[in-house]
This record gives sequence, C-alpha cells and structure tokens, in this order.
Amino acid sequence: MDYGNGSQPQPEILAALLRQLQELLNLQRKFQPNLMLPTEDNGSEVTLGIRDGSAHILRCLKIWYELPSDVLFAAINIMDRFLTKMKVQPKYIACISIASFHIACKLVCSPDLIPDPAHLISISQCKCTLSDLSRMTSVIISKVEINFDERDSIPITSLTFLRLLHQMMSVSKYSDVYKQAVDEFQMFQRLEVLACDGSCVNFECSYIALALLCSQIDIGVARLQPAPCAHIDVLSLLAFVRELQQYCQIVENNFYRCLSSVLKVISQYNSQSGIPHRQRLVWRLSQRALRHLRPTDRLKPTLPTIKEQSQYRIDEE
Repeated sequence: MDYGNGSQPQPEILAALLRQLQELLNLQRKFQPNLMLPTEDNGSEVTLGIRDGSAHILRCLKIWYELPSDVLFAAINIMDRFLTKMKVQPKYIACISIASFHIACKLVCSPDLIPDPAHLISISQCKCTLSDLSRMTSVIISKVEINFDERDSIPITSLTFLRLLHQMMSVSKYSDVYKQAVDEFQMFQRLEVLACDGSCVNFECSYIALALLCSQIDIGVARLQPAPCAHIDVLSLLAFVRELQQYCQIVENNFYRCLSSVLKVISQYNSQSGIPHRQRLVWRLSQRALRHLRPTDRLKPTLPTIKEQSQYRIDEE
C-alpha cells in the first residue's frame, strides 16, 4: 500500500493501523448475524420491522443515558445474533432488546455508567419484570456465548471498523482533503442510523463501514466544488480508499449492493420520510407532579359570558 511521502512517522503509524485492521478482518465473522426475519407480520414471529423498531428504541436509551455509541452497536449486535439463532415471538422482543442493552452496558461501560435494571425497565416501558429481565439476560448470554471476563466477547461492529478507517484517513498524507470533505460527527451519526436498519444487518461490518466512508467522501467532495483543494488530491484520496478496499478483500459486486443499501437508508434519513420506527414514550406522572407541571386543575371548562353592555360603559356627557 502506498503511504505517500508524508512526514514521519506516518508510514509506521499506518502500518500499525493496518495490522489492527487485519485482526478485525480475521475476527468479524465471529460476530456476524444472519437474520432471516419475515417482512410480513404473521403474528407468530418477530418481523424485520419489529426488529428495527426495537433498535431505534435502543438508540433512544443510549441518548437518554448519555452512553457511548459502543453500547448501542454492541446491544444491536447481541440482539441480532440472538434473533439469528432463536425464533422469537413478538411479545418477547422488548425484553430481549432491553436485556441485550444491559449486557452491552456491562461489556463496554465502567460500573458507574451501567443503568439500574429497575430504572431501565421503567424508562424503556418494556413491560417486563426484574425477574423476566434476569432470566432473559441469562438465556441471551448462554445462546450468544458471552463471557464477561474475556475481552473477545465485546462485539466487533461497523463502528469498530469505521473508527479505524477514519483514523487511517486522518493520519495519511491525504488527511487535509479528507477532513475538508467529511463531517466526522455526521458520519458516525449516520452509522447509528444504518445499524438500526435491518436492510443493512447482513452485510459484513467492513463493507458497511467502507460503504459509508465512500458515500460521505463523495458527498463532501461534491459539496466542496469548486474545490479549494487540487483535483489531483481528490483523486489520490479516492485511490487510497480503493487500496483499503482491496486490502480488506471486499468483493466488488457485494460492495456495490451494500453501498446501494447504505445510500438508500441515508437518503431516507436525510429526507425524514423513511423513518417509521420512532419510540413513542408515554410519560407517567403522579397527580402531584401533574399539578406542578400543569396547574390547570382549577380551570373551568367554560368561561362566563361577558356582558358587553355593562362593561366599560361610557357615560354620556
């Protein structure tokens, strides 16, 4: 791979990152789900739409508890691998998703950041008990083969790959062009949206990460036109991405299928027209809290009629 003529120690840094990339490529299939969920609701099995709805709820919880994105991606991966192995009735999916979320917190977070199970049940409105959550957690740990004492139990996800690819682009000699073209926050936000969409779940993580990276570079370069950077720099950046694709042994046909799915989901998200799965929380307030928030208990449903003739009467001089 061409590292360019950048200042040292860029080649050494890139070489180390390439070794990390190879390790991820060797391990990614261990954590790869293979969902075969129906798209039509037959009442007896979780559908792809129900799965997506649960994933969006997990994203809401990640935001609510101000947890790192690692928790969301690990939770969705655990849930998807469980659904790959087990045929599940729709009534259990809420408990499964919350249990997966709690397992992910234990895998990723420090003890002080792990949500209290009772509070997690309450805020998620999953309608299961603490004992239900405990039993489901044990089942998932057994079926997905999670060992909290082993670092290898933390799932390798598209987030893992995108972070590494982003780091490689940022330390390469093409970093100036890359940073002008790509909004880092926006790119990782879009990755969360992709993780919640079942149309992308069966693509390998490396495919998803590279497809999103390519799409964001294309969008960014187009936005920069007329570009403040030289045309040759853009071509060199794209050539570097192409080398990464070859290094990852990403098959062309499969990559373009993945890229098509990624672009479709992102387009729907950007237009806000294709996100049907939103968490509809019902706020449960005590009567005391309700009175403080909305002091309307003394208001009457109707107001007395104002007699215009008697009000503000102007006396004739």
